[in-house]
Amino acid sequence: MKILTGFPSIVKKYAAFYEPCFSPEGFEHFKKALSGFIVSENKTLEAINRLFVTKPRNQSSFNRFFNRQNFDIEQIHERRLAMLQQNEHTRFKPPGQKPGGALAIDNTLLKHYGQCFDQIYNLYDSTDKRYCWAHDLVTLHYNDEQTDYPVYYQLWDPPDWEAVALFLMEKGFTVNKDKWDNRTQEPQKWLNYIRTRYKLGCKKHPGLAEVYKTKIHIAEGLLRKFCRHYPAVDYPVVLDSGFTSAYFCKVIAQDLKRDYIGNLRSDQNIIRPGNQTMSLGQFADQLKAEHFNPGTKPVFQKVGYTYRGKKKHYYAYFANHRIQNFENKQRLVIAFSQKELAGTPYFVITNRLNWYPSGILRLRRQRWPVETYHQEGKAEGLDKYEVRNFEAIQSYIAFVVVTYSILQCASYDDGLLSSIRQRLQTETDGTLPFLRRLMQAEGLVALVEFVFLQMQKGASLEQTLEPLIQCFTHA
Repeated sequence: MKILTGFPSIVKKYAAFYEPCFSPEGFEHFKKALSGFIVSENKTLEAINRLFVTKPRNQSSFNRFFNRQNFDIEQIHERRLAMLQQNEHTRFKPPGQKPGGALAIDNTLLKHYGQCFDQIYNLYDSTDKRYCWAHDLVTLHYNDEQTDYPVYYQLWDPPDWEAVALFLMEKGFTVNKDKWDNRTQEPQKWLNYIRTRYKLGCKKHPGLAEVYKTKIHIAEGLLRKFCRHYPAVDYPVVLDSGFTSAYFCKVIAQDLKRDYIGNLRSDQNIIRPGNQTMSLGQFADQLKAEHFNPGTKPVFQKVGYTYRGKKKHYYAYFANHRIQNFENKQRLVIAFSQKELAGTPYFVITNRLNWYPSGILRLRRQRWPVETYHQEGKAEGLDKYEVRNFEAIQSYIAFVVVTYSILQCASYDDGLLSSIRQRLQTETDGTLPFLRRLMQAEGLVALVEFVFLQMQKGASLEQTLEPLIQCFTHA
């Protein structure tokens, strides 16, 4: 277990941005939380509270700080973004600057054992191919050649299907009476039925999305919020297959006047001449056969791009096509990573019909940092909470996001890094995992100094070690 005698230097410097958001006592709890997310391997509130050997460790007070939420989370978000914009490396880069930034949208499951958490739901985990109890976190993430971080995010609220049905009936939309009457006796049949009615109902009654927001509706809200707050920052929006819907792409292109790059699955249909449809997977197989036909011109071209100093090559087909359910033509890129066109291809679309495949694939690559953030965020505690009250969960996630953001700022803080190097006599590589280890090392040095100073003041070894032993025995 790690032990701290004070706040890590990164926390001391960057927590100051947030001091106006808290009472004096709350600010101490806030700094304690950030320190724990950086240093502690156990991210529970109890473990974080026990890290500190020289400060009062009132567990109930620390818990109340999270549960009662006597602070404005929206204000904390605003201060975090303002902090990031003050640093030339982490600020939003000017539109048109090459290579420019992008906004990625993705979600991740915050999995838990058991159902005793507010708003938790039994969700399908596509990675493990099974259902699990989890919260679903939707994130709008900024990324450029130097940095990345979440801009806005929101937890998905489980659906109230009865409220959905009542809304539809109020609007004169037909809901099968037998299904409604037997909804408690046959819940799965009812669920399958009302989900279908919900999809149809949303097309006729947009207000239904206020009764139940899907993750796509949440993503839309986050993106609209960004466009309101930063109207001059015109970044392309990069989507994975779960968010590349005809509805959302239309909102991005027509309502928000932004460009998008979306991934499609192989079972998505393409519309061929004569209004014939075939899956993208079948279309790719057809193109491969044509590519290797000795009597025809190769269909797939070698293209490349550079991202964060690394060169990447693909073999790509590109043309403008009609995709089923999409109103307008899409620029379609089908790309293989191998010259032999082996393996699974990528299917990528954009509303920009004149873009070259190299640029489209580079922008597609800019979705990956949000995946990395989810991994790093979970290393800092994003899914490690044991608090069960929904306000406490929101507070916990907000502070993890702040932790990730201050580490991003610290990775470019030459003055702070130089001070740490001198103190620890070591080099720094600027990566977030290394910064976390560096703060752990700093804590160890501070602990040794604490023991030395206590004994210099005349304290016995037993007196000096007593609070440390308490930390270890309660680990």
